[in-house]
Amino acid sequence: MEVKKTKGFKMPEIKLPEKHKKVLLIALLVLGIGMLLASYRSAVPSEEVRVNVNEPSVNVAPAPVVSNASPITQAEIALEQRLEGILTQINGVGNVSVKVVLRESPEYEYAVNVSTTERSITENDQSGGNRLTLDTTETGQLVLVRSANNAGEAPVVVKKTKPEVVGVLVVAQGASNPMVRAELTRAVQTLLGININQVTVVSGDGR
Repeated sequence: MEVKKTKGFKMPEIKLPEKHKKVLLIALLVLGIGMLLASYRSAVPSEEVRVNVNEPSVNVAPAPVVSNASPITQAEIALEQRLEGILTQINGVGNVSVKVVLRESPEYEYAVNVSTTERSITENDQSGGNRLTLDTTETGQLVLVRSANNAGEAPVVVKKTKPEVVGVLVVAQGASNPMVRAELTRAVQTLLGININQVTVVSGDGR
């Protein structure tokens, strides 16, 4: 029996120039490094960033506003706050908002130390007579006292002239009740010493 031998398939040999072999070797090396890096990144777990939406935000307080209000406006605001604090204590009034209009700002008279200096001058005229001249000089200096909180010195006030009130508007929750409205009107008249026609009381939400 005759046995036939079959030759195996043989890949044809490819001959490349030496220059092309170096380029191919470098390309294979870069490809291998890239595959290693890709496998390493897939193996390392990525860090999860969580944002807590319930975490309270930090509120930055606004800078204090420096008031440039005129003296008369400052006096009106101070009087309004004083009236609101008193009127809210009346039964049935509820929230109250007050607006005061002044004709002028308060006037203050301060204590002053006055120093008087007198000097007499005698002159002889051509007729042989004498002429006496008195020279009087007055100087004043404010009397200062140290404040209670040692913040500095302040002048001593001996007299304060209250500003004239033009009118007052009161907005109160309970002003819809005629009795409450009448009590508010009388209270403002008593506190400021003004006439009834200078006070207007209306119903509203107040502050």
